[in-house]
Amino acid sequence: MNSAFYVFMKLLPKNAASRAFGALTRLRLPVISKVARNIFCNYYKLNMDESEYPLEHYRNIGELFIRHLKPGVRPIADTEIVSPVDGVLSQTATFDEKQELIQAKGKTYTLKDLLRDDEMAKRFEGGAFATIYLAPFNYHRIHSPVKGQVLDASYCPGTLWPVNVGSVERVEGLFCINERLTSHIRLEDGSEILVVKVGATNVGRIGVAYTDELLVNAGKLPRNQKRFDWMPKAPIAVEKGGELGRFEMGSTVILVVDKKIRERNPELFKSRVGQAVKVGEAL
Repeated sequence: MNSAFYVFMKLLPKNAASRAFGALTRLRLPVISKVARNIFCNYYKLNMDESEYPLEHYRNIGELFIRHLKPGVRPIADTEIVSPVDGVLSQTATFDEKQELIQAKGKTYTLKDLLRDDEMAKRFEGGAFATIYLAPFNYHRIHSPVKGQVLDASYCPGTLWPVNVGSVERVEGLFCINERLTSHIRLEDGSEILVVKVGATNVGRIGVAYTDELLVNAGKLPRNQKRFDWMPKAPIAVEKGGELGRFEMGSTVILVVDKKIRERNPELFKSRVGQAVKVGEAL
């Protein structure tokens, strides 16, 4: 990221600009929306062979971006933890002494800052994390990495910096200042995992499959508090590989596992660092 672009992004009202861009992607103009859809598909070389429907089915970029895949094109591995998204697993580490996560070389941030919840962070002492970045050409539905129950969810208001390499290397605490929506899942044995979905510039909307009450950067969630917690009336069952949510453009998923999961999967995430991963693949 060059300095001029950094200054521009710093001054830009990123959330408002992203909402406006999102509205444009959802327009259904007879000719313009279809032309924009085709340009987007060709520019990013989307793999429409995997898509549930052919390109012509989608009326605009917004619908194309959150397309479903054909049944069976993402087989689910017979392992405890699988990838929740298509992307690149860029960072991983364990919480041995400090609960620090790696953002980029020379840049770290803490789990309590990411979650804005000290008590929740303590539950993951001794665990591990993995960061998975999604590019525009990726499939942008988010799936459950485990079989379990969604206990609760939380929304952390913030801004919407880009999450490209330049931003990750330059913006301090990027994942702690961008908008994010976290799903808290408990496995059958009581171990826990967090699926932290981080928004980014351009649309910035994140939704979940288990409730319509949580939709980030849509003007519906409270922004006057550091964290908004959502509780279901009863835990919500999710299957490994089942749909958990979606990105309406962007961005990044951070998986956080507790000590129990780390101890029974000591090599978890390590072999996939720097590699492309797909939904359902073993991590």
